[in-house]
Amino acid sequence: MRRFLQLLVLILPIVAVSSPAHAQQTDFEGWFQFVTNVGLDPDRSWVWTLEDQPRLGDDWKKLNTNIIRTFVTYNIDRNFGVSIGYLWGPTFYNSKYQSVYRDENRTFLQLGYKHDGGGIWWYHRYRQEQRFIENTDGAVSNRARYLLRASYPLAADEKWGLTGYNEIFVNFNGVPNGPTGGYDQDRIFFGPYLIVDNARYEVGFLEQHTQRFGLEPRWAQVLMFMVSVDY
Repeated sequence: MRRFLQLLVLILPIVAVSSPAHAQQTDFEGWFQFVTNVGLDPDRSWVWTLEDQPRLGDDWKKLNTNIIRTFVTYNIDRNFGVSIGYLWGPTFYNSKYQSVYRDENRTFLQLGYKHDGGGIWWYHRYRQEQRFIENTDGAVSNRARYLLRASYPLAADEKWGLTGYNEIFVNFNGVPNGPTGGYDQDRIFFGPYLIVDNARYEVGFLEQHTQRFGLEPRWAQVLMFMVSVDY
């Protein structure tokens, strides 16, 4: 019970941040994340990852974006890894769901660290992104992201349990007709997970607060579905 309460302390801010949402732009969305991890050597010191993330917005009526991300990770040991990668993420609508196509490419460097503490598995991830966004006069938007995830197993074999995370995004600089410097967005997720063979499944509720491209703040309440498969 003590460990479960620790997890709730991490997740409960979702209640606090939800209360002012009705005073700003809101949307109900569906996000899907399909992840494939391929070990490149017998002890999986090197792992190649490919992700596809289609996201439905405007109350699930429109495909807002489809993110394709790929990266290679070098696991220094069983707890710490370094990754380098590339992302292509076109958007098809603006924040008011007017049809506007905008291309985006990113390169990124990522550091990940996992450990056990108080019976909860903790994962820290820092990602530094260089964003090349269409119609920003060729300027590069630099963004930092920090994610803290907690997974609380409810079975002795740790095959199922509860998981949650909080991720904050900060822009180091502003670019013309693009992101402004400073706070960008925050995401909070909570839901159950299930591990079957070499696949992990998650489904839950995600809330996103966004300050995007200088517009007024925006909230999204999201049903999130994720499957990650290891080879």
